[in-house]
Amino acid sequence: MKGFASVLCFSATLMTTWVHAADSRVSLKPFEGIELYAPGHFGNSYEVMGEYEMRALIGEAKFWGCDSYGDWFDMLDCSDPFRAERQVGLGRALWNAKKANFHSAAQLGLKTDFLLTPNHVYVDQRRAPMLAESGGRVFGQLLCPSNQEAHKLILDDYEKLFADLASYGVRLDRLCSCPYDYGGCNCEKCKPWILTWGRLTREIFEIAEKHHPGIEMVLVGWWWEPEEHRQLAEWVDREHPGWVKAMYLHIPYGKTGTADVQLPQGCAKGAFVHIGYADQASPRDLYGLFGPMIASQRIPQTFRDLQAQGVTHLMAYSEGVCDDVNKAIYAGLASCQYPSSEAVLTAYAARHFGTDEPTAAKWAAWLAAWGTPFTRDPVEAQAELEVLLKATPNRNARQVQEWVLKTELFRLHREIESTGKASGGDWTPERLALVEDYWQTREKIHRGLWGLAPPRHIFARQFSSPAWYKSWSEHVGHQ
Repeated sequence: MKGFASVLCFSATLMTTWVHAADSRVSLKPFEGIELYAPGHFGNSYEVMGEYEMRALIGEAKFWGCDSYGDWFDMLDCSDPFRAERQVGLGRALWNAKKANFHSAAQLGLKTDFLLTPNHVYVDQRRAPMLAESGGRVFGQLLCPSNQEAHKLILDDYEKLFADLASYGVRLDRLCSCPYDYGGCNCEKCKPWILTWGRLTREIFEIAEKHHPGIEMVLVGWWWEPEEHRQLAEWVDREHPGWVKAMYLHIPYGKTGTADVQLPQGCAKGAFVHIGYADQASPRDLYGLFGPMIASQRIPQTFRDLQAQGVTHLMAYSEGVCDDVNKAIYAGLASCQYPSSEAVLTAYAARHFGTDEPTAAKWAAWLAAWGTPFTRDPVEAQAELEVLLKATPNRNARQVQEWVLKTELFRLHREIESTGKASGGDWTPERLALVEDYWQTREKIHRGLWGLAPPRHIFARQFSSPAWYKSWSEHVGHQ
């Protein structure tokens, strides 16, 4: 009876999902630019994957519909890779990998986009009195571009990077600059920062143009204020008309459209689409900290809203293989190769799980339900999963097992919370044992399946942790 009930429940879930699908089959036209922005940093997949793994991943992005590939050498924790020392440190190793990945993308026929936050420098270049004034949105390994010595050092860094890429055989198609999230300076000389950043970006662009003729300038509107959009647009129109080809506007968490802001004349309206979290914005299933994520409702709704706003270009912000399913949904829908998320998911399951079409459609429904993971019953999900796995030839594939382990991770999470309520919040031996199982299961995903490096910065345990994490860490003395 338990198995029969599970099948009935699973069928109901499938029907519910396809009812939503009818609502999502709103006609879209193909977007003119569909970029995968895949920054390799902080110990994520893109930092640790080898050259051929990344080539396969970029090829997969192209298969689903991406036409461009972008990366950012954010320099965090890295020393200058061009120092005349006979060693290969983190900076040199990461830079070598990025060159190879840009080369692979170009060979596969994708356009290449080099992202930068201009005044963020190598860790061994930070010294007084060149340091930027930090605070608020301004943080990182920052130098003040109004300081003459710092200004020269910044330009010299990019001269070396662009020349090295060119000598490696990479010809960049786009240069993309962002003022914040490892950028900025709050000193009086740099105010307003958006214009200081704009002038610095223009100088760096002219260096890039020398080594990569025909390169185009695009911008990311991440964390901008509306007034900054106005200031920058008026400055560009006055000083460098026609220079900025596209602006990828910020979409806040939980939103599906951009703000209505002023753009430079002739600048295409783009959107910076965060595919690294699920449908549900709060609590947040983010960056693979709870295993793989899916946003099968949020992404198509975002595309409908963006096209209604006149957006023509997209940049997907991705943080690793944790959002592989979302990459497929993003590119498959943006390119109009598929009419709905459900069609993409069915194709994804057939491609990676090795199933027949009816089973792939059931997988599509099961996967889509993880868009709201904190309200899904993980025990029911495991029962449905058991049925699916019996009809799945590639059940041991990474793309399958990451979802198996995610389901177990949420079962443990639910038990940790329920035992906490039963014990009045006390950390009983039973509850502590569940937490150990939780971390062990997450490690199986992060290390066993994804091979991640030691997690740093936004991927650390403290970031977007379960609700019980703070209490547990205080109890056991962990940070």
